[in-house]
Amino acid sequence: MTEILDGAAVAKITNAKTAERVSKLPKPVTLAVVYDPKNDGSRLYVNMKSKKAATVGIVTQDMPTDATATTESVISLIEKLNADEHITGILVQSPLAKGVKEREVFSAVAPHKDADGLGATVQGMLFGDALQDYTVAATPQGVMTLLQHYDIDIAGKSALVIGRSQLFGRPMFALLTNADATVTLAHRYTPELTLRTHLKAADIVVIGVGQPNFLKGSDLKEGAVVIDVGMNYVDGVAVGDVDFKSAQGVASYITPVPGGVGPMTIATLLENTVTLAENYQ
Repeated sequence: MTEILDGAAVAKITNAKTAERVSKLPKPVTLAVVYDPKNDGSRLYVNMKSKKAATVGIVTQDMPTDATATTESVISLIEKLNADEHITGILVQSPLAKGVKEREVFSAVAPHKDADGLGATVQGMLFGDALQDYTVAATPQGVMTLLQHYDIDIAGKSALVIGRSQLFGRPMFALLTNADATVTLAHRYTPELTLRTHLKAADIVVIGVGQPNFLKGSDLKEGAVVIDVGMNYVDGVAVGDVDFKSAQGVASYITPVPGGVGPMTIATLLENTVTLAENYQ
């Protein structure tokens, strides 16, 4: 029988712990959010994050970029936020305006304010499995929290990550590797036959490709743990990258869409923000 990994329930627990930590800090916790206001998805996500932040006691400052935004102008804004002692953490909401080099912008965020762990410095610490504290991209870290909450053993397991973005796939690969899984990273240039072969061998599958129902139950190894990071809309209905109905009964555990990884992403971002506040008071 397939067990549902309830991200909404785990996020609620995480948020309660975050609120308690915020209440113990001597100074306000403030998250600055840099985003492109012309992007409908970004406006929606920023609004959702602001509302959830308020429930745990974190103040947000929305920093919309203007219509003529360039890499240089966004980095200039980031540098001002880095220097502002009232700003605890900085989130750069992707995608930014066309032509803005996001990797350069991510890396302009000071490591001690990098709430989403996307800068080169903190990602280097992740890939080096550094001993000191550092932030990790919220979506893959949220996946790890979900796996840990359900006591899903990772060490020694065969894991397949499908998608290699800086926001999800690459840090997901590193986190699973650091947790002693044997990890394969697949992407758009992975031959289909190769991908299907890896799927049939994978104990854990984490997918985020933005293609509705990309995976079917018949693609999976019996008893696989399936983490669906995708969020797509088909006829106005939210669906993931996995055909949930056909995967049930094949997977041992699976995340729903919505209500799986999404709530964990926001909860982890807020958790990261309060960690920055605790470390750099």
